[in-house]
Amino acid sequence: MARSYAFEVPVDAGFFTPLHLQPAAVCRLAFDGAGRWLGRHAISHRRLVAEHRTGLVLWSVQLVPGDPVGFFDGDRLAVRVTGRVRGGGTQLECDVEVAGAAGRPTRLRACSVPLRLDGGPALSGTPARLGPQVLAAFHPDEIEARPHCSPVPGLRAAIAARGTPLAGRLTPFVIHRHQCEVADQWFWPEAVSLAGSGREELVRTEAERVPALRLAMRRPASRLDLLLVRPFFLFDEGAVRTTASEWEGRLVFVHELRAGDETRAVAVEQFATGREAA
Repeated sequence: MARSYAFEVPVDAGFFTPLHLQPAAVCRLAFDGAGRWLGRHAISHRRLVAEHRTGLVLWSVQLVPGDPVGFFDGDRLAVRVTGRVRGGGTQLECDVEVAGAAGRPTRLRACSVPLRLDGGPALSGTPARLGPQVLAAFHPDEIEARPHCSPVPGLRAAIAARGTPLAGRLTPFVIHRHQCEVADQWFWPEAVSLAGSGREELVRTEAERVPALRLAMRRPASRLDLLLVRPFFLFDEGAVRTTASEWEGRLVFVHELRAGDETRAVAVEQFATGREAA
């Protein structure tokens, strides 16, 4: 049976919106939990980088919020993490649950790609399989030959083919150090925050013309999918190109995080409407 790691964290007001957990806060808790799982059952992230010259870059994330949980519902959040290797050692995947005192937990699945580091301070490298010493730390039922496939390309194609566009907006941004990690490149949860900013700006400016957009400020997303292509670095300028559509009875937002003509990340937020939201 695949091993898990469970822990609790005291709540603070910054974990929450008036509606639910902050999506970026869930991402940060999940990243912390994945590091704890690695350190307990395989190898610490620091040792992986320092001793094995192997980094991990987030590639694909799916977040499915559970029942709403708020700041006043309890003193602690419970986090449970399981990990596995996929694709013959070319991917590391973690499943994370974040739960309040009651109800269905919020679930996040994150898939990372190992990099063989080049030794520079930017911690850059090329995709590579996990080394045999690292793989030996995983149990047989924690190693899967089948690779993880991101649903984002298929979602974008389906929304473009069968969705009804409602509104769009370009929201510029600059990456500053408080948004970065040790190598002065963005910390991946910032992609979720920037996508949320793009959605909120679109609702703020277009809701009078398209009232259906207000739904995205009145309830949490029912699902968020993220595909990370290339990081932004300190002082990089970019923009979030956000498009809102109706698709299969849902309100959806597709966010392209771009630097010039280059797409560096794509996020898709889905908001349930009508009976599906109940």
